[in-house]
Amino acid sequence: MKNIYKIGTIAILTFISLVKVQAQNVEFVASAPKVVQVGEQFRLTYSLNAKGSDFQEPAFENFKVLTGPNISTSSSVQIVNGKMSQSVSYTYTFILMAVSEGNFTIPPANVTVNRKSVQSNQFTIEVVKGGQTSQTTSGGSSSNAVNKPTSGNSKVFVTIEVDKKSLYQGESLVAEIKLYTQQSLSGFEDIKFPPFTGFWSQDIESPQQIELHRENLNGQIYDVGLFKKVLLFPQRSGEITIDPFEITMIVQERVRSNNPFDDFFGGSYRRIPLKMISDPVKIAVKPLPVNAPAEFSGAVGKYSMTASIDKTRVKANEAITLKVKVTGTGNLKLIKPVKVDFPLDMDVYDPKTNLNTKTTNDGVTGNVTFDYLFIPRYAGTFRIAPIVFSYFDTGSKTYKTITSQEFEIEVERGTGDQETTPGIVQSLTKEDVKYIGKDIRFLKSGFSLKKKETIIYGTPGFYLAYMGSLLLFLAIIIFRRTQIKQNANQVKVKNRKANKVSRRRLKIASAHLKQNNSEKFYDEILKAIWGYLSDKLSIPVANLTKDNVSEILNKHQVDAETVGNLMQLLDACEFARYAPASVSGGMDEIYKQAEMVISKLDQKIK
Repeated sequence: MKNIYKIGTIAILTFISLVKVQAQNVEFVASAPKVVQVGEQFRLTYSLNAKGSDFQEPAFENFKVLTGPNISTSSSVQIVNGKMSQSVSYTYTFILMAVSEGNFTIPPANVTVNRKSVQSNQFTIEVVKGGQTSQTTSGGSSSNAVNKPTSGNSKVFVTIEVDKKSLYQGESLVAEIKLYTQQSLSGFEDIKFPPFTGFWSQDIESPQQIELHRENLNGQIYDVGLFKKVLLFPQRSGEITIDPFEITMIVQERVRSNNPFDDFFGGSYRRIPLKMISDPVKIAVKPLPVNAPAEFSGAVGKYSMTASIDKTRVKANEAITLKVKVTGTGNLKLIKPVKVDFPLDMDVYDPKTNLNTKTTNDGVTGNVTFDYLFIPRYAGTFRIAPIVFSYFDTGSKTYKTITSQEFEIEVERGTGDQETTPGIVQSLTKEDVKYIGKDIRFLKSGFSLKKKETIIYGTPGFYLAYMGSLLLFLAIIIFRRTQIKQNANQVKVKNRKANKVSRRRLKIASAHLKQNNSEKFYDEILKAIWGYLSDKLSIPVANLTKDNVSEILNKHQVDAETVGNLMQLLDACEFARYAPASVSGGMDEIYKQAEMVISKLDQKIK
């Protein structure tokens, strides 16, 4: 019975181990330099992330095997969230030497893992004519020929390499700043990247540590490192020059010695600073064709566009959001908000821009979304014309236009709709009024006249009434003249009391703030601001808009920062009333900002 139990336990453990091995993604990777010289010794490694057996090396034709395979093992332990995991890797290493020129393919090697044969990748090695001192090297790749700098050390130099030297304005190019060396380096100093004047730039790759790999440059093998890879968009046409890249290299040079023990222990070296300057690069930028559509605003690349609206049936004074989304690759971050023709009877706010992008060799890829918040003020049926987006297609070298559908919005009359002023919904609730010039008077009713039959002509009462009427007439004339003078100075009175009136409204707003009554709070803030501007600028509230207020304040030499804060405050209050989810910051901050803005305006406007 015990034997059966043991056999069962062993079988279960074996099954679990087999499942784990099968679940593991076995990787068997070969790596070696892709370019070497005739007679050069180099390292070839096969890395396996599981325990294997029966390793079978390929035939190394045209290469001489100096040593190998040498097997080594490495392990690592990770503890994540209290869970420990262990990984083990096995490496089979050969030291080879190239014996002839040419391009040679090394077939895959084979190894057995869990009774299954696993095959490595095959790869090609380019062997070039010898001429350099043999060294044992590893890693790397080959590349197309690169022009060396016109001056400097041919064994150590830096370059700026671009993927195109002729392109359209707004089209992207990739610039790589590289190091080429055939000498040992111990460090860098005084790195100065070009400013890329005339371009909008975006880093693609900017490694913190420079990794060297091997490349064949005109038959010479160099260790090559990348300092930076940058995506560039020319912002004007004509010839634009990329300024040189500058750096100081610290080169290690071996020092000859008469002491034989120095050679035995590796010898001694001296550090030599070398100032390296790359050649400038000239880029020919062609202007975009002249037959651009009227809707074109500078988008270059390849794009698609969609437009959507969150509501098609609303009540007056209810907020709606129109979303325009541009997706593609090109100068995506430079695309301006798409023009939308909204009906005149709507309040429209500046669009919110949201970017979701990544930078690649082809350009900036992703999408940009423009959210337009607008508020219909009156009932009716409104139409938003189709939205048009135009761009220059870098593939076909032509302009292309995308058009959305038309949007129709049904606006119903809101509860208690009244005439509106900028930022304030007001109503008249007592009696109907008649507006004459600057005076507002209630229309009285209910009076009647009854003719009296008694004749009073010639009586003392008649003369007394006559004199009284004359005095009353003179009093009315005097009173009217006084009233006219007062009305003439009413503008000055309102101007002088504007700050005091606004403070009174802010005090009311403060009471609503303490009661956490947001709707009435924002109403009073808006009334305080618009009322202050009306009194201070001597313009009826009904005639005030954000545009003309901004223009008038500029004429009064109010600084741009204060005007900007005022506009942001008005927008924030409007958003809070009609689209609370779009507002960031609390009522306390709005109240403080209102006090500050009114105070600064009162200092500027006299």
